Amino acid sequence: MMQKIINTMFYGSRKAKIFLWSVFVMTLATVLMGVLAAVMGSTVFLMGAVSCGVAAFITSQSVSLRELEKKEKKSHSGKEKNKEKARYLASMNEKKMKQVLKEHKVRQSHIFVMIDSYPKMQISQTPAVMWRTDTRLHLLVLDGGAREIEIPLQDIKGILYQKNIPADPQEDYPSFQYANFMSKLYKPFLPTYHEMTKEGEIRYFKNVFSIEPGISFTNTSMTGVMKILNKLPLLVNDAVNLSKSFDEYFKEVYRYSILCKNGVISLEEYRQKMERVLEALLTAPITGEEFIKSLRDMSRYHLTTSEYVTKYTQIYCKKNQLRQK
Repeated sequence: MMQKIINTMFYGSRKAKIFLWSVFVMTLATVLMGVLAAVMGSTVFLMGAVSCGVAAFITSQSVSLRELEKKEKKSHSGKEKNKEKARYLASMNEKKMKQVLKEHKVRQSHIFVMIDSYPKMQISQTPAVMWRTDTRLHLLVLDGGAREIEIPLQDIKGILYQKNIPADPQEDYPSFQYANFMSKLYKPFLPTYHEMTKEGEIRYFKNVFSIEPGISFTNTSMTGVMKILNKLPLLVNDAVNLSKSFDEYFKEVYRYSILCKNGVISLEEYRQKMERVLEALLTAPITGEEFIKSLRDMSRYHLTTSEYVTKYTQIYCKKNQLRQK
């Protein structure tokens, strides 16, 4: 056991070495201060020895060597898996890709997607191919090999939007930092990053979209995903969607704006969808005040323009004048 501790102190991971050396230094300080306290009869050294002893005990009890070894093995396993995935992706070419698709009977109407994470299957930042049959969604995951995942369509109730996930553009998706066949094929599906200042530092974030059973896709993958899962609602659990101050017409346009900002739909597609909501608002069973409030809320949150507010207010007034006559 002692030999294992000594080896870890010199050759273990950075965290393991810091932990063991911290305990060693504090234990040594306890002994030295205890000797000085005894020789010099100093209460200062005695208190220092007690303090270092308590600190060493607390630190030693905070984590066991076995736990550190488990963390090291897990880290080592993760690194090996990433290397295996990098080698597999680097070896892929157009001929091999076609062969893989053929072997797994991938349908012609497939799409390419990037899985940002799937914790249950220990999948992270991995390319995949998606298609659907009558009852199932299929994902051919390419991470050190090709493995197929099938998900019953009835289990997928919606698409959940998750914003501001911490990211690092320099470290994320390392397999796609080099020029090769897979990098060229999947580069359009890498996430879009945005900056925010937190605690005086510039930090990077990304937005992802998730489906059951906990599979998250990059925002750039979602145009294809939503075409395949075209009847699923977009679920947004933020302050706007949970607020009772806004009606469902406002919230629907707001959700379309999220898709537009994330590049899932184009600005023209957003305009068309927004106009369809406004047309529905004209015939909604609401009062004139509620109609005006909904339009003004959309304008205030930059979901529509003042021109649209004026246009649809005039249409609404004309329709009500005809009804009154």
